[in-house]
Amino acid sequence: MIRRFDAAKLKKFTAEVFEQAAIPAEDAAIMAEVLVTTDMRGVHSHGVVRSARYIDCIRAGGIQPAAKLEVLDESVSHLRIDAKGGLGIPVSFRTVDRVIEKARKSPVAIGTVNHSDHYGAAGYYAMRCAENGLVGFSMSNTCPLVAVTGGASAAIGNNPYAYAAPAGRYRAILFDICMSVVASGKIEIASQEKKKIPFGWILDREGRPTDNPDDIYHGGIMLPFGEHKGYGIAVMVEIMTALLGNAGLMSEVKSWNTVPGRDANTGHCFMALNPEFFGGLALFQSRTEQMIEEIKSSKKADGVKKIYYPGEIEFEKEADALRNGVPLSEASVNALNRAAALVEADSAQLDSLEVK
Repeated sequence: MIRRFDAAKLKKFTAEVFEQAAIPAEDAAIMAEVLVTTDMRGVHSHGVVRSARYIDCIRAGGIQPAAKLEVLDESVSHLRIDAKGGLGIPVSFRTVDRVIEKARKSPVAIGTVNHSDHYGAAGYYAMRCAENGLVGFSMSNTCPLVAVTGGASAAIGNNPYAYAAPAGRYRAILFDICMSVVASGKIEIASQEKKKIPFGWILDREGRPTDNPDDIYHGGIMLPFGEHKGYGIAVMVEIMTALLGNAGLMSEVKSWNTVPGRDANTGHCFMALNPEFFGGLALFQSRTEQMIEEIKSSKKADGVKKIYYPGEIEFEKEADALRNGVPLSEASVNALNRAAALVEADSAQLDSLEVK
């Protein structure tokens, strides 16, 4: 069952829950902003359904909720950050904002982060660049979850990659993918809702195709999209995060860390390109509009009513969530209620935020 919640109130409630998990108030507000906005855009696999899991890691001692980032190295166009075993979302939010500031005065700016953990939806940070008139790229590595081409074991991360660009009257182009056929969060939601998944999403621990989402918790292996194509892009993300950012490399990454005395050492990379140095933002946006219009005017296949440009569906869902409330599945509501229970917050308050 889908329930809808007032967006501003949902962000406030989520932030209050995170504060009670010993996350500083400013960081808790950032966490809530990123997760709820992601739900508003329809990417529920990376929204509040993840809230309790962050708190599980904090309570286990695997993530340091009040860690202060350290700037390892910096120039006019680059930035290297150590997250010090802290939460991935606040450090990514601050890093991308610093990259944006550098890109205002430079054709290209890049920032890397190491000793971090799960950073939410990659697209949030790329979109933040686009909203500031820049072309943005965001990527992160993860622990091994995906088989490489020809393999029957999890060898490389389900490394998310996103880009976004300002698009004038069309707002932006936004594209956000992981390297598997689907995000692991979608498999987890199917498991919680006791639904089968399509064959071709994962293999069981013996390397056999399966439609049981619970196999993902018992040594299941995710498959790359487009076979060698997803595999190849996953390696590119590993280069940009683990190698360039000096973060954990493949099996060295311990995503969603729950072991005290170590950190996940997840790596992130953010890039921003400034169109002002390449003919000007106005020209760039005009030509982006032209590209979108050509895309949308292409001949439709039978049964297709509308052709979407990348990001258009997310923007429509975000606008709908602002008007009518953020739609959350039972799995998302349960996860947020569990997060509240973990910190002894009043989970009944969530019900009062529902839009009737």
